[in-house]
Amino acid sequence: MDVVRYHHKNVKWSFKHVEFFSDCLATGFLDQGLAPGDVVLSWLPSHFSEQHILQFACSKAGMVLYSLDPAQAITDKEGAKAALARALTITEANVLVTQEAGDDVHYAQLCKEVIPEIRIFDFNGGMPFISGYYPHLRFPIHTGFEIGINYGMVPLKHMLVPSGELKKHLGDAQISGSTPVYGELVIGPDGLPSKGKLLTNDEVVKSNVWPIVNSILSKKYSEVEGVGVIF
Repeated sequence: MDVVRYHHKNVKWSFKHVEFFSDCLATGFLDQGLAPGDVVLSWLPSHFSEQHILQFACSKAGMVLYSLDPAQAITDKEGAKAALARALTITEANVLVTQEAGDDVHYAQLCKEVIPEIRIFDFNGGMPFISGYYPHLRFPIHTGFEIGINYGMVPLKHMLVPSGELKKHLGDAQISGSTPVYGELVIGPDGLPSKGKLLTNDEVVKSNVWPIVNSILSKKYSEVEGVGVIF
């Protein structure tokens, strides 16, 4: 049964699509050595399908997800870089997920300017990512299709592990309605974020802070508006 259509890239997904990709991403995070309680920072637009899969995946893996609006970079690149740097610092994010480029903004390049180690690191070497500025950060990830020149970042598709072994990777960890999953970022008058409330899985559903997730859980069909078809 179809449950959501994204105007961005004109993608229509069924319940099985959502379940499959969120399971694969949650499994991939854990397979890479991340663990329940780790922190993910999303720098993705709210109308991207990847954002909602990320929300489900973090819930399934017991991780906390913070989201920073990337739209600031369209008109204020320097302010957006400062906001990203602050968000990485205050959340102590272990994972950063961003689009590669969009709205005439090269987000991967902005990430390189904020996290300079990305420029010289190469994940193909098999070594763990290390940043002197953000020692907690382990995976800078972009949603682009290819690695291209972004050797210091991981394409999101490479984090998907369709092994069906999510429960095995969780081990003794108990994920429940009381598990924290949503971290709020509050943007101040200076355009910089600060940490707000932390919500559990149950509180996320009750407060409807993730409306598309709630719609899918309620088995309601949704149309997610945003940037249209991109080729």
